[in-house]
Amino acid sequence: MIISLSDHSFEDDVDSTDGNRAQAAFKVPKIPKKPAESSTARRPSATGPKIGGASKDGAGGIDEEDFIKAFTDVPTVQIYSSRDLEDNLNKIREICSDDKHDWDQRAAAMKKIRSLIVAGATEYECFFQHLRLLDGAFKLSAKDLRSQVVREACITVAHLSTVLGNKFDHGAEGILPVLFNLIPNCAKVMATSGVSAIRFIIRHTHVPRLIPLITSNCTCKSVAVRRWKCFDFLDLLLQEWQTQTLERHTAVMVASIKKGIADADAEARVEARKAYWGLRNHFPGEADSLFNSLEPSYQRSLQSSLRNAGSVASLPQSDRSSSSSQESLNQSLLHFEPGENDMHIINISSLRTSKGQPCCPVLSQLQYS
Repeated sequence: MIISLSDHSFEDDVDSTDGNRAQAAFKVPKIPKKPAESSTARRPSATGPKIGGASKDGAGGIDEEDFIKAFTDVPTVQIYSSRDLEDNLNKIREICSDDKHDWDQRAAAMKKIRSLIVAGATEYECFFQHLRLLDGAFKLSAKDLRSQVVREACITVAHLSTVLGNKFDHGAEGILPVLFNLIPNCAKVMATSGVSAIRFIIRHTHVPRLIPLITSNCTCKSVAVRRWKCFDFLDLLLQEWQTQTLERHTAVMVASIKKGIADADAEARVEARKAYWGLRNHFPGEADSLFNSLEPSYQRSLQSSLRNAGSVASLPQSDRSSSSSQESLNQSLLHFEPGENDMHIINISSLRTSKGQPCCPVLSQLQYS
């Protein structure tokens, strides 16, 4: 029996059989399927995530400048009363706490939080009470399979940290582990959104409880987390925070940096060495103890990283003194002209430092007949 086909179905069958029109006439028409990209673009790759890689839908990354623009690029709303604000926040929590709502509604709800902040929501006492109730909604949104929802959640969290500072301590503590899980995501917009949100939190919410959450990722199995971001976050933290805020977790930071300096990944070691010098600015004694506990090869790498920057000011005391004295002695000997009564200086070239190296390389090269 020959099946009657419509013109549209017939054309589809012709395309699917590479031009074999004879066979196409007898094929049973199939229900059109949606492109595979629409169902898989939101899911992490099964072959393993790659940091910085483009997402399957072609979306690019997002940086801190994009975050700042998005903070206030929101629809204008008005808050008429405390009750009105509570109703809005309850509606937002209802939408974002249930992933059965359409993804565009969840993204719009995250954006509306920023609209309320711009409208002055932080001036109402009830805002902070409802903010704690939104912790679960933030976590669920940051775990969403839709990159747009994740992006809006990260921007909103970063905005809250920027506006509230240390008052966002509870929210930051809850969302930070979820943001770290975004870093190795194969979708670039998700990975970079997580990174930017973490950087905003580190810059504006200086709460000691966040330090262990950051340092715990320094031993993460994901090379992407260790190589590119974890020690970079630790370095940023040491640059932005006051010493008294860091004192409670000094030992944890020292241990993390020590592991990073000896990390199996070369890039992770580079970032850990940067964090070491940040640690030294706050706790020189602990940094010296860490330096002395390292293997000689790692000590040389630390010294080399600083000397390549053109300074010896932050070297441990013993290395600073020996470097400066040796440099001044070398400079003076470059202009030295031996005379008849100066032959005793030759014996100086045989002197050695405690490390077995010549006291002065210039002297070791001088020869007299």
